Amino acid sequence: MTEWKGPCFLVIPNQVLNLIQDLRFRDLDFGLMRQKEHLNHDCLFGKTEKHSRRVSHMELQALEKLVKGRRSLRKWKKEDVPDDLIKKAIELATWAPNGGNYQGWHFIVIKKKEIIVKMADAVQSISDRIAGWPEAKEWQGDVDRYRKNASFFRNAPVVVAAFTGEYQSVMDKVLLARESFDPEAKQVLTFRRSAPTSIQSVAAAVATMLLAFHQMGLGAVWLGAPLMAKGEIEAILRVPADFSLICLVAVGYPDESPQRDRKPVGEVIKFVY
Repeated sequence: MTEWKGPCFLVIPNQVLNLIQDLRFRDLDFGLMRQKEHLNHDCLFGKTEKHSRRVSHMELQALEKLVKGRRSLRKWKKEDVPDDLIKKAIELATWAPNGGNYQGWHFIVIKKKEIIVKMADAVQSISDRIAGWPEAKEWQGDVDRYRKNASFFRNAPVVVAAFTGEYQSVMDKVLLARESFDPEAKQVLTFRRSAPTSIQSVAAAVATMLLAFHQMGLGAVWLGAPLMAKGEIEAILRVPADFSLICLVAVGYPDESPQRDRKPVGEVIKFVY
């Protein structure tokens, strides 16, 4: 047999080439390595786009499980919460949306039992006084329940106090300059003061913090009632004059598993087309 030393050619009929191309566009894997730079939403044969949609759906399911699994916890085990977990949750909280990217929030982490008890006593004291006012008799049952639960956070291993600094957007400054003589400016400023940007920003951070705690296996509760003793708590914590308390967050390892339902989304949503 004569040895052929010339170039080699592979002859493939057009029908076969067309079939291969068709199969490729059907996303069959021929074992070819796809280059990394092509892995985007418009890459070869739509596979990555389908994979992206599949992954996004899985990530959304995980997020839904996290959000719907969170509960407000009011009973905790007598177990210390590591500082690094608290710090990480607050770090994540600082990535929440905020007005003008001002990031005017401040957080004080209280682990000293004596300080937590002092804050709880201050809240209980004002609750007791309010419950004794004659006007409270009309809602006595509800007032008594409120009073009974006003200071339960004294048993929390950790309390995070959330504060905001003063924030004024440029529009606030313009409105303030005209408030005294312009009725329209005064009205617009009243609208803005009904939901201050600084409070909205801290609220977004606290919501993020609660989800982070839940993901860590911790149980937490957002506390607005302590604002009744706002001045006393700020004094106990010796905060600067420009710090304004927004809320407390009590946190620890959960010792209960409360279950609460939510209203159907159809009751709280409306589309305007």
